[in-house]
Amino acid sequence: MKCFYCKGDMEESTTSHAVTLEDCVVIVKDVPCTRCRQCGEAYFSDKIADELDRIVDSFRKSKTEIAVVHYASART
Repeated sequence: MKCFYCKGDMEESTTSHAVTLEDCVVIVKDVPCTRCRQCGEAYFSDKIADELDRIVDSFRKSKTEIAVVHYASART
């Protein structure tokens, strides 16, 4: 697989994913991804992206300003 942006080679890796909601910043650590060796761009599979959406949505009504969670422990 080649990177969409720079056409570099891709490799399996992990990354952190941060989302800013109205009242909360959610950081999900150690998210599985495919990362470009050349430019570092990270891509998520549909399954991982759906799970990230679910994790982030669970903090929408939270009273927490900053939430840092590990992907593996936040999955259902």
